[in-house]
Amino acid sequence: MIPETLDLAAIRSAYASGKCTPTMLIKATYPKLAAAPGVFLHLPPLDQLLERCAELESQPESSRGSMWGVPFALKDNVDIVGMPTTAACPAFSYMPKQSSPAVDKLLEAGGIAVGKTNMDQFAAGLVGTRSPSPAVPSTPFDARFISGGSSSGSAAAVGAGLVCFALGTDTAGSGRVPAGLCGCVGVKPTVGSVSTVGVVPACASLDCLTVFTASVADGVEVMTLMRQRAAGPEDVWRRPPPPLAPDSAPPAAGFRFAVPSPKQLDWAGPGGEAMTAACSAAFDAAVERLTAAGGVQVHDFDFEPLMAVAAMLYGTSFVAERYSGIRAFLEAPGGAAAAVAAKGGAAASDVQAAVIGDERLLPVTRHIIAGSAKFSAADVFDHIAAMAALRARALDSLARVDVLLVPTALAHWTQAEVLEEETAATPTWGRNAKLGRFTNFVNLLDMCGIAVPSGLVSYDAAALTEDASEEERKRAAHLAATGPTSVTLPFGVTLLAKAWRDDWLWGVAAKMEAAAGLRCGPAGHGVVPAAGK
Repeated sequence: MIPETLDLAAIRSAYASGKCTPTMLIKATYPKLAAAPGVFLHLPPLDQLLERCAELESQPESSRGSMWGVPFALKDNVDIVGMPTTAACPAFSYMPKQSSPAVDKLLEAGGIAVGKTNMDQFAAGLVGTRSPSPAVPSTPFDARFISGGSSSGSAAAVGAGLVCFALGTDTAGSGRVPAGLCGCVGVKPTVGSVSTVGVVPACASLDCLTVFTASVADGVEVMTLMRQRAAGPEDVWRRPPPPLAPDSAPPAAGFRFAVPSPKQLDWAGPGGEAMTAACSAAFDAAVERLTAAGGVQVHDFDFEPLMAVAAMLYGTSFVAERYSGIRAFLEAPGGAAAAVAAKGGAAASDVQAAVIGDERLLPVTRHIIAGSAKFSAADVFDHIAAMAALRARALDSLARVDVLLVPTALAHWTQAEVLEEETAATPTWGRNAKLGRFTNFVNLLDMCGIAVPSGLVSYDAAALTEDASEEERKRAAHLAATGPTSVTLPFGVTLLAKAWRDDWLWGVAAKMEAAAGLRCGPAGHGVVPAAGK
């Protein structure tokens, strides 16, 4: 009896019945994993996974862990012994000598790691299309639309019901945006609460290990396990929670929340007025649900300092941390930076700028990382000072509320729309940037978050008004040529709170999830995925 859904409760029930075993589940699931377009960058041979199943099945019931026989996947910038780590850059590939501590904990609890998932190269992106693989993940709702990134394959795998849960990472939204676009839950913990040893750094000081799941309850259980394992002295970014006063947690009812202003809720895009209206209505419904869950809305909250903090992540010298994280690779022999350095007398900025010619990286990735070259060491300290001032303003605003409620993403882009920008002779990434509107500031301001499904947005792209934009007409033509013009896509919201209030926030998220009445992926939303031509 193979469970119809791969959530923890269904898997445990199937095993408890005696009519299903890990071997049976993996044999039934593996063909789906292998057939999932662009979702995985590495799948172990079936025989290797069945060896793991046999190992688990030989364990006495009394010694079986809480994740016994549970299939999960992990983003390809997270280390696990026996599978290569590439960060979606084949030239970067290596075989880890040890697994990430969080992965070790999940394996110790009985989990079955079924493969490494696709991602935006070096975790630089929120779109999910920045991968050199022949195919890239899409949302399970409609293969023409993006999955979101950078944890694209992980969210797509959970949203499509291929695995019970999947690990991702989050520096600027990569553990939240894909959850919203794939119709699943994304848990982003407090920075430093989960070990990031064995994670390829994007921005090491901001990186989080995250999890995508079918429900809030599953996310809480998996994340609770992940938080338990550390790596000793080399765990330099891990930190203990501060002592909490008995009254430090917000109340279960009467907590204060704020939402972005109508100006900041910019739904405009190729979906036109119909999509704008659908997204606006879906977000209004989420506000009503949070109010019903015990929230009291603060109407004069100032989001502008948060938006300014968000802009600094990629618009200032802070982008240099992207270069720093993989500097050894970028400057190793064989790369464009090494060639410039070898000539002698080159300034550091010239070496960094040379990355724009490094053909081991995708053009859009090169342009982002090479952007660090235009900043000086003095700029770094100027920007640290500017960030301190902005952070003070932002924290002053945040002191007035317990929760922020934001759209997980402001837009659903088609893969074609993103590639149009990012594969140009000089790549641009305005559409990616819009996805980060309410995500980029979160780790910079030391907040925790959780993304949950909250509704559906539907419209017919063919129903164009006389004053429809060229962008709307181009999308309508693309959809007509590739499948139905009527689209139905998931709408998600994210709850954000101060660091170390994760557990309290998860409780609020569970109420929102229950009120929305939605489960994971198309099936959990009552949607039949769009069929292409």
